Amino acid sequence: MIEWEDPRSIAAIIVEPISNTGGIITPPMEYLKILRQLCDEYNILLIFDEVITGFGRTGGLFAGNTFDVVPDILCCGKGMSSGYAPLAAALVREPIAKAFWGAAGTEFAHGHTYAGNPVSCAAGLASIREILERKLPENARKVGAHLVKRLEGLRSFGIIGDIRGKGLLIGVEFVKDPATKAQFAPGVNIGLRIGKQALRNGLLLRFDPHWIAFGPPLIVTEADIDQMVAILEQSIREVLREL
Repeated sequence: MIEWEDPRSIAAIIVEPISNTGGIITPPMEYLKILRQLCDEYNILLIFDEVITGFGRTGGLFAGNTFDVVPDILCCGKGMSSGYAPLAAALVREPIAKAFWGAAGTEFAHGHTYAGNPVSCAAGLASIREILERKLPENARKVGAHLVKRLEGLRSFGIIGDIRGKGLLIGVEFVKDPATKAQFAPGVNIGLRIGKQALRNGLLLRFDPHWIAFGPPLIVTEADIDQMVAILEQSIREVLREL
């Protein structure tokens, strides 16, 4: 695609390391490294959208850490202040920043009408301090592995396809045939039905016609996960009885 478009016409490639809205689409570990190599080869900037994956969610402080890839620009927000105040940022590598320094070499000039809000910045500093001091990325790795193990135990229902994601961003795909990954017929909307039943049973998930997603707080414990998966198991059983 780069060669077809002509590399000279491409300023940057922007990706979510894990695509949330597509169904927690998770690339193989080597994919982003290959993308990094291609961008270097063709002199293209690599931009990571880490608004969802940043600040511990995937088991590293950023998904770039999880996949061992350094982007040129990293967009982040959400977990930066844990939702206590609106806050977002774009982080850039030094060569990018240098291209924007003023003539005197003293300012990387940029701005926004509502930038630098002291309350939002204080919330961000407090949130990041908690994430680092309480080792929440490490907790995301540990408890996330427990979540995947518990979800694997649901395969006996015969409708579990892929279980994918990193850390505490995990998606579960529902399929009619696990062997072929054939989906349920349009209109069955099994993911929506399971997600809504789980909500009625006390578990809030993200749900779609063909999948659900877990994104629990980074302070979640294995005991919490056991309770969540028990509710999901109950909800699947109740929905399957109606099919």
